[in-house]
Amino acid sequence: MSKFETIIPSRSDLDWCWYLRKQGRIGEALERTLHDIGVMQPGGWAQWRNSTMTDTGSPVEMIFSAHGTCLSLRTEVDDPASDPHGRVAKVCDFIKTLGHTPPPAALREVIGAAQGDADLRFGAWLGLDKCDEHESATLYAEFPGTAADLTGLVSSPKVNACLRELGTDATIQMLSFNASTRQITLFCETTLDPHAVVPKLADVAGVSATPLLSTINQMREVGSPRLGKLGFSFTMQDDGTAPLLSLQLSSKDIFATDGIIGPIVRDYAGDHLAAYRGLADMLWPAPNGQMHHGDIGLQALGNDIPLLSVGVAAPWACPLSPI
Repeated sequence: MSKFETIIPSRSDLDWCWYLRKQGRIGEALERTLHDIGVMQPGGWAQWRNSTMTDTGSPVEMIFSAHGTCLSLRTEVDDPASDPHGRVAKVCDFIKTLGHTPPPAALREVIGAAQGDADLRFGAWLGLDKCDEHESATLYAEFPGTAADLTGLVSSPKVNACLRELGTDATIQMLSFNASTRQITLFCETTLDPHAVVPKLADVAGVSATPLLSTINQMREVGSPRLGKLGFSFTMQDDGTAPLLSLQLSSKDIFATDGIIGPIVRDYAGDHLAAYRGLADMLWPAPNGQMHHGDIGLQALGNDIPLLSVGVAAPWACPLSPI
């Protein structure tokens, strides 16, 4: 009688581990940090509920930026099924563990007041940027739109005036705190047409709206004219200069599939391409109705073409070995 060995399914994070290790020391360092957090475990991905961070439910998203030399990602710090009200404290603890200074108490109090008893979607995420010579960590804290009256405590007068003018046509979604630069970024969404709102946003940042609108129009010509919601963010400057403006577009709203957006990102000039291609080439097709690609970022650069970034969900599970 023949004996058959038990078939052991592949680790759910095998492709992901392989990708990180191909990125050299900084990729290996990110893998160790993700194990410290608990999102990755000795046997594979943690048995967590799907995350709202990505369309596929992956709890980790890589962020690729043109001309960027670091590996950047955002990650959950706890099972999304757990109480999100404790997530900010967890992220701050990890920032401290990584050797960085967490947000000041005053900012923590503003975030606490904003989240309060609100029905939170994710609470907070941790951002990590690793280079050979540099490392930074970022708190991404959910900021419910119901707490709009608190934005004056974390943003500049010009940003506040712009948000007041937009009124209910814009909603606040999140703020971030970079532990290295100590900069605060406020993230918002609007349903207004870009041609109506982008010039107002550009005026606050002291940049031209033309290259931003031109880039959006080019993407809509390739994909769908339907834009969905337009995200925008302002990064406050401590020296009193105008805030930095970035736009965020949903790749799913515009392109619908990874197969359409992939060639666009590859053709966009920038040093991010090697790391992006390494991940994009290994991804299995996303389930019907889902995309690995997340938001497309457009950072305003005065009168120049905006700096492009894109989020890509980490391979959450091997299709032959469901979580």
